[in-house]
Amino acid sequence: MSNSKTPAVDFDAVRLAARSSAPDRFYAALFAPAEAREDLIALAAFSGEIERISRQVSEAALGEIRVAWWRDAFLSRGESGRSGNPVLDAFAEVIRRRALSLGVIEDYLEAHASALYGEPPADDAALAKSMRVIDGTPLLFAATILDIELDDDLLDAAARASGFARIGRELPFALMRGRALIPIARAPNPFGPEEAEDWRPQIAWLAGEGRKALGEARHRLKGKSKAATTALLPLALVEPYFSALQSPRHEPARDIVEFAPIARLWRIARAHWSGRI
Repeated sequence: MSNSKTPAVDFDAVRLAARSSAPDRFYAALFAPAEAREDLIALAAFSGEIERISRQVSEAALGEIRVAWWRDAFLSRGESGRSGNPVLDAFAEVIRRRALSLGVIEDYLEAHASALYGEPPADDAALAKSMRVIDGTPLLFAATILDIELDDDLLDAAARASGFARIGRELPFALMRGRALIPIARAPNPFGPEEAEDWRPQIAWLAGEGRKALGEARHRLKGKSKAATTALLPLALVEPYFSALQSPRHEPARDIVEFAPIARLWRIARAHWSGRI
């Protein structure tokens, strides 16, 4: 007799993917209630897999093919069993169980695919709109998994805080691939002469805007439930990222910002215990 039972997801592989590609979200998930923890880890693994595509591919078309694979897999998966990709299978179960919007996921994937082609945002408003999708979607889904609703103003502020930090960290990869992350009016001329551009003024602008958004998110988080803070725990790394990006020894166009796992864990743990991201 054949066994028709669907095989279990290899969740050890999901944890490994989350820890390696989205460590902030992974460590934040560890402080969530037990009934939400694995779903948040699956979300971290999925978002990390999508975000690292831009670092891995040298040509936009190759990255778009990878993003399209994820989009098609989610939209056409149905009840056909396991795909063999543990991150896809684990997050597909989260989508089904938590009723996450496939339309929002499609918008998230489309935003990442479009960013691969390196066209700069038209202006600050367009930049904020892209951050709401790219950086806000994982926070929105985390809140849904935790069974809470983040109001639009709080989610916008949190997405901008996360987004400005992400852009600063992604800058070396983007410049290497010839991709623009901020409006032309905000940037030096990275596609002009070959001598290195000084990106410190742009990092200062990113840090200023990011800290302003973080302050707004903190203000709007006051009086909210503990679950709201849990959904936004990855923002505990925003200020450390800006401090590292603005270090006199840091070369924004070349150096990669990395933190030891224990440093990430401590920041998130402190935010969890204090209730302050």
